[in-house]
Amino acid sequence: MSTFFAANLLFGQDTLFNGRKYKIGFATGAGFQYIGQLTGSNSHSIALNTDYYYQVKFYQLQYSIAISRKRNFGIELLAQPQYNTTKYKMYPHDDTKDYLTGYEYGLNIGFLFRKNVANDLLSFYMMLSSGPHYASGTPHRQANGFVFSNNLCAGINLRIYKSLYLDVRPGIRHISNAKFRIPNAGLNDITLTEGVFVAF
Repeated sequence: MSTFFAANLLFGQDTLFNGRKYKIGFATGAGFQYIGQLTGSNSHSIALNTDYYYQVKFYQLQYSIAISRKRNFGIELLAQPQYNTTKYKMYPHDDTKDYLTGYEYGLNIGFLFRKNVANDLLSFYMMLSSGPHYASGTPHRQANGFVFSNNLCAGINLRIYKSLYLDVRPGIRHISNAKFRIPNAGLNDITLTEGVFVAF
């Protein structure tokens, strides 16, 4: 009998978020080409191989629904409406100290593949998402206006109180417009986002 309860605790059919199917929350974070963009320095210790500057701050609503659960593994469908602020330079070697500012808004739709680790307390996931966005201004290599935002993230969820969970996810984002307008060389960001959500 004790073996049955132990197995159910670790691998039960419905241990993910105590069987709750839906989640709603809010996340904020940043996208950057090198770590110095976050700290105000020129440190390139964590960096993409780019010659442009495009920093974004995310403000995202999050809603997901579990569409499949197998033991301690789950798949969720995710929607993220968002409004983001941006800071950029038009040309890579612009010596002016002033940055241009802009905004993005759009909707990402994706799938989240989750591995439950500690019976409703801790889980890890991978997320793939994409969706249409509008960008008010971009560096010279990318036409502004309509773009797609494509994201690949790895994340962790930790229960902090009853049905309230912490969400932290680093990732990579690419925006471009599928050749609807030229230029369309695309913009890439390292992303770091954190937030909270409620499971219900």
